[in-house]
This record gives sequence, C-alpha cells and structure tokens, in this order.
Amino acid sequence: GNPPYIRIQTMQESDAESVAYLNQHYAAAKKGNYDIYVCFVERGLGLLNENGTLGFILPHKFTNSEYGQPLRNSISTGRNLAELVHFGANQVFEGATTYTCLMFLKRENQNTFRFVRVDDLKNWVATNVATDASVKAEKVTAGSWSFSVGRGAELVDRLRAYSPRLGDAADIFVGLQTSADDVFVLEFVARRGTSLVVKSKMLGEEVELERDFLHPLVSGTDVQGYDSFDGRQFILFPYSVADEKAALIPFAELKRRAPKTAKYLEANRKRLEDRERGKFADSEWYRFGRNQNLGIQERKKVCVPRLVDCLCAAIDAKGENYLDNVDVGGVTFKTGFERHDLRYLTGLLNCKLLAWFFPNVSAPFRGGWMSANRQFLSQLPFR
Repeated sequence: GNPPYIRIQTMQESDAESVAYLNQHYAAAKKGNYDIYVCFVERGLGLLNENGTLGFILPHKFTNSEYGQPLRNSISTGRNLAELVHFGANQVFEGATTYTCLMFLKRENQNTFRFVRVDDLKNWVATNVATDASVKAEKVTAGSWSFSVGRGAELVDRLRAYSPRLGDAADIFVGLQTSADDVFVLEFVARRGTSLVVKSKMLGEEVELERDFLHPLVSGTDVQGYDSFDGRQFILFPYSVADEKAALIPFAELKRRAPKTAKYLEANRKRLEDRERGKFADSEWYRFGRNQNLGIQERKKVCVPRLVDCLCAAIDAKGENYLDNVDVGGVTFKTGFERHDLRYLTGLLNCKLLAWFFPNVSAPFRGGWMSANRQFLSQLPFR
C-alpha cells in the first residue's frame, strides 16, 4: 500500500513526545515540517551491513524539498544511491494521490547509479522499459536532485549549471494571507462614483464599499502572459503603508473615513473573531491572518502563478495589483541587478527555452501541472 506519509505538523498535536525523539535522534528530522518517511529511510540505511541493499517505495518530494536536504546529504556523503525510478506525476496507487519513486540504496560506495524516468506508466508496467541512464555518483549532492536523461539532456545540464540564476538576481515573494478570504476577497460588479459594488462570498450578496481600501487582486488564473490582468476581484485592505511598512488602521478612523467599509466588517465580526479558535477575538479582530509581505504589495513586479502547465509571467508595471495568498508570486530585482528592466524579465519568463527547461527543475503534479514557487523559479538561469 501507501508509504508512511505523516505530516510532522499533525504529530505535534497528537504525539509531541515522538516528535521530540525524532528531532533529537535523526539527522533527517532537522529541517522544519518534514514527512516521517525520511526517518524510515535514515534508519533503514543505518541498519544495513557492508553488503546490504534496501529498496523503498516513497514520495519523491524529498528529492527537491527543503526538508529532504539532510537525507540527501546522508545518501550523497555515503555514496549509497544505487537506483532511482522516478514516476513524475504518474499515479501509481489507485484511489490515492501520491507522487512516487522507487529508491534503492547500498551500504557499499557506488561510483554510478541507474536513473529511470517513467513517462508512460502503463508501458513501463508491461515492458519494464523507460528512459534511463547510468549517472555518475558525483551528481548526487545535498542539493535538489534533478537528473537529466534522454533527448536534450546535455542542454538541460548546461542550463542547470548556468550562473547567475534567477534566485541570485531577484527576490520572489508571495501575497496576502488573510485567513478569511470569504470576507476580504470581493468579486467586482460595478463602479459607482467613488465606490465599488462588489460581491461578498461570506454574505452571499452585493455590497457598496468605498474605493479607498480596495485594491485589485491578482490570482494565479489571472496570469496568462505579459500583462493580462482584468480586475475581476479586489481585496479589502484595512492598512496604511509607509516606506513599505504596513500598520492596521484604527477602527475608529476606518469608521470615520469609510463608514460603509466599517459597517461591512462589523457585519462579519464574528467570522473574523472566530478564526483559529478565537485567536482574533481582540481589538484588532479585522486584521489579516498573517503579517507577511503586507507592505510590499505595491512594488512594481513580475507576477508568476504558483501552478503552471507552461511557465508564464505578467508584468505589474505600475505596482497597482496586490497578490493573492501563495497562489501567485511577485518577482523584483535585488540590489545590484536593478539595471535590468522588468519587461526584459517578463520576456524571459515567457520564452520557449525556459518553458522547455522548467519541468527539469520543478515538482510535477497530476494533469501536467508544475509548481512555480520561489524554490523552483530560483533555479532558472538568468542572463
């Protein structure tokens, strides 16, 4: 059946003693919110004798996740990897969404290992034939594992080795996390003088709110390439921003400046106070769930969806659009790279070469989707 796949975050609540033990005794448990299977692999490897071999069916997330770094380091240091069969987004287990690989380890140091990439699961089951190659052990490091085999492998390796990478040149940040999108995220209906008519998902009806605290909100589905925002939704943002630092506007001031907005928030007060088991039942009950990136949403930026079937990006040249949670990332240049134009970066992120290369550094999801968060965008070559 399925491999052990227990989020350590859940175990913190149900079995804190086991979590403390794992954190103390396992190197694989040293990176934040890990999955428990990494400890099983570490323990199995430690039990092998000098001629021993083991095989695991396990999620392939450890190969490129942050929490998998200690396990990857152990395997690379011992040169233990003998074979890796990667199923990509193919679903191996009926009735369960898992992204799976087969990993075979040996105690004896390996000079090479066999890497198999299964693109057609049915054909592989029937014939045991897939794209495979013998790879030098030096390719196995503590960094993300992404091994190139088949057509175009040489070009993939050249692009992967290119410097600088996008992560060297750019900051990549996520959007606003309200913990009550049904209240704060509003569907645009019409303009009415200095107000907007919007539809509230929480109330299930249209409301008229002052324009002052409403900002266009971009989600991943709004990014189709270049500058394709359509203003279909807005976010109610009860903060003031100065020098990229945000401060919650006192409710009395909000009520004076925008009485319709204050009335709308009061109509949803119970919903907002009840978030996270009553954590927000205080004088700032209308604040967002997280303070992350509140003050930087008005930066001029390039927007990239979190999930893509083909890499794409759109430019927010005036910094007018706020970003929706982790559903879309904002990309700006770091100090020392400001000489580059965001329009140039937009062109790169929409070009055929990087679209072709991106699956080699990203994590696959069923249906042909790929993750385009900071971890994977940072690995793109930047010329």
